Amino acid sequence: MEKEKISSLQLFMLMTGFLFGSTLIINPITSAKNDGWLAIIIGGIGGTLLLRMYATISALNPFKNFAEILKSHLGKVLGNVLALLYVWYFTHLASLVLRNFGSFMTTTAYLYTPLEVIIVIFAIIIVYAVNSGIEVVSRVSKILVPVIPVIAVLISIGIVTVHDFTAFLPLLENGIQPVIKAAYAFLTFPFGETIAFLMIFPHLNRRENLRRVSALSALSATGLFLFIFFRDITALGSHFIYQATYVPHITSVLIPGINLEPLFDINLLIGGGIKIAICLYAASTMLADIIGAGDYRKLTTALLTFCVVLSIWIYENIFEMFNWAENVWPYYSIPFQFAIPLILLLLSLKNKNKANTTESAEQ
Repeated sequence: MEKEKISSLQLFMLMTGFLFGSTLIINPITSAKNDGWLAIIIGGIGGTLLLRMYATISALNPFKNFAEILKSHLGKVLGNVLALLYVWYFTHLASLVLRNFGSFMTTTAYLYTPLEVIIVIFAIIIVYAVNSGIEVVSRVSKILVPVIPVIAVLISIGIVTVHDFTAFLPLLENGIQPVIKAAYAFLTFPFGETIAFLMIFPHLNRRENLRRVSALSALSATGLFLFIFFRDITALGSHFIYQATYVPHITSVLIPGINLEPLFDINLLIGGGIKIAICLYAASTMLADIIGAGDYRKLTTALLTFCVVLSIWIYENIFEMFNWAENVWPYYSIPFQFAIPLILLLLSLKNKNKANTTESAEQ
């Protein structure tokens, strides 16, 4: 593993930017309508616990990245097979986020620009950032991620005169089932996707802060999503939110006399850029570990080129994109986000207890 180190604050910014990512484009809690805030709270609590599980796996396997953890507990053959599946998962995720942003940009801002041009320009910037190293990506996120809540607050202040503060009532009008479904979707997207950070955690310079930083990132992102939900629903109403395609974007253009749409676009570019960079870094470092390539930079351009092609090919239109995110992704992610990490956690705890017992017997 490379000797690059990141601070606790840099990891916090990376995780918060990753969680923000493309979640405002593909909003997973829309199906809960005016009870979306309940889905955010339930999903946020679950997400905090899930991130704590990932952090605990890393803490029980100090100085090992995800590929090394898989091999140490499951053997070289099975470990490498599962690592290859994760390379696909991270590459696929990077492709989906690339497509999310390409579709958003060509639908709202650059109506006459081909989708391929937007995606390729975005990809060139990201491959440059990833090849510069995880320390560089972390330092950039430390500067840019604080911009996200500032812009969210600015947009909220601009539309304060058009708010209806009873828009999220009545509670549970459609029952608890839509809330649970939306909360689960919110858990898998974006919290479960932070499984990619098992390739980043070994770079943290103060490992004793790992669990605390992960929990703070999850809670901060949950608070920001909650704030944005109340802003949007009180400005637009639950029915309009359910029907609209890009809700926060519509909110940003409601302000009379001033156009804050570019600020919203910047917010999404920051979060989306960080998310794709982390996925590409995780996929390329994991693949380099499997094939013994040494430097992951030999693989980043090839992997991102594949992501670009896949992102263009994968959907016919934005309706397929939303359908996949809402109805397929939460179930497709179960083995990657829950089953395999849970097995690794149990095996790590078992080996830790076994090592402690052996040490006590020797004393």
